Amino acid sequence: MKSLLIVYLLIAGLAFIGCTSTHQVNSLNKLSNEEIEAYNSDPNNTDKIVCKNEESIGTRIPKRICHMQSSINERSRQDQRTIEEIQAGATHTTRRGE
Repeated sequence: MKSLLIVYLLIAGLAFIGCTSTHQVNSLNKLSNEEIEAYNSDPNNTDKIVCKNEESIGTRIPKRICHMQSSINERSRQDQRTIEEIQAGATHTTRRGE
């Protein structure tokens, strides 16, 4: 039960982080390829803009989605922590049940 609560709290935290970064993502998506290239080529900007085409659920038409590299890295770290905590909880639950 405790691991289930942890999972819910982690999901809620990720949802909150996603909501707070929506404004930044929307403004990045409005930049042209030339603007992004100019930003990324400036040596003063250590955090780069990364764009990729992603298909949304319900459509096969790809849409360009842009994020800051630091946001991608942070999301990856958070996802990895979530997976590790879920796996640790599953291992703990399995051992108790043996």
